[in-house]
Amino acid sequence: MGDIISYVDEYGGFTFAEKPFCEIDGLLCAHFSYFIFTGIVPSAEDNRPAVRLSDAAQKINWDDFISVKWELEKNRELFYKTAFSRRYRNTKLNFLAEETDKEKELQFCAVTFLLGNGDVFLSFRGTDDALVGWREDFNMAYRTPVEAQIRSTKYVNQVAELLARKRNLRLYLGGHSKGGNLAVYAAMTCKDSIKPRIGRIYNMDGPGFRPDFMEQLDYDGIRDKIVKIIPDESFVGMLMESKTDYELIKSSQIGLQQHICFSWIVEGDRFERAEDQVPKRKELYDRINNWIYALDKERVGAFIDALFRLIEVTEARTLTDLKELSGELPKKMHDLVQEYAQINEETKHTFWEISLFMVEVIVADQQERVSRWKAIDKIRQRLER
Repeated sequence: MGDIISYVDEYGGFTFAEKPFCEIDGLLCAHFSYFIFTGIVPSAEDNRPAVRLSDAAQKINWDDFISVKWELEKNRELFYKTAFSRRYRNTKLNFLAEETDKEKELQFCAVTFLLGNGDVFLSFRGTDDALVGWREDFNMAYRTPVEAQIRSTKYVNQVAELLARKRNLRLYLGGHSKGGNLAVYAAMTCKDSIKPRIGRIYNMDGPGFRPDFMEQLDYDGIRDKIVKIIPDESFVGMLMESKTDYELIKSSQIGLQQHICFSWIVEGDRFERAEDQVPKRKELYDRINNWIYALDKERVGAFIDALFRLIEVTEARTLTDLKELSGELPKKMHDLVQEYAQINEETKHTFWEISLFMVEVIVADQQERVSRWKAIDKIRQRLER
């Protein structure tokens, strides 16, 4: 049973000419936008040459090298092995775009990979540790386009124009989590002259769009180019997903932990496919989506405003801050109670409805873990008799 690191171990010795770009490469490029290239990779406005991935590996700050806080050791290993592999060592990075604006509720980052075979991959970062990005994700449930989606379209148009002199240029777009949503949105809304140059759009477990908004966009024009990968117990990838044209894959983890791409099971040069989603979990996700679609947009907006006002009381700025607040919560409780008292009754009802849904998801994950543990323990007991 392999993963993305074992893929690099097995195929890192082949150039793209010897082994064409595949879906695992799509995940690698999508995931690499999480790494922090500030001060290393030039922006579109800089008059500096692109930077080799191997050179970036030698300049990156390994004390603060990635914008997410999970699987740090595996991320270090993946970066080194990929950057110095024969397959990726000629890859160059360019056109870094980074914007975070609390007032605009914007978190956006994108970087372009100039692959060794002449193709180009535009990679959009998903939601990182900053709470402003999570606020933007919540906004997608009722307000589209959000600022990051608008920015993703501008990025594709800008990079395509800068690379216009390259003949027969093939563009790949992709991202993990919110980054996958941005890639699809940008492909639907970029200039018509650019769309024929797009080869593939890799949406790696990213959320979908509200059906009423999809009716306004050119989804059918890019449908055949989209490769959407969803682990079979995914929550994020199924959020607001009203289409069925996605690929279900297997993961070594359960429930919410499946969103971390190191858990995605790789067989050779492709993900191991799953036959279907767990029925009870699919039913739960359908309920969540139907509930979101049925809610009045103003009601959803009021809930999100109230939720993040409560979070602001804690003075947390990142998910890590929230996780480390356990000892401080008693001190903040008075302010939290006062803020909660100002929320109207309808919004309070919405708040507890959503909380109940999330508890169901967490409980389902825990029950599945217990069930699997019992099954493994039974096997162990039989073997030790």
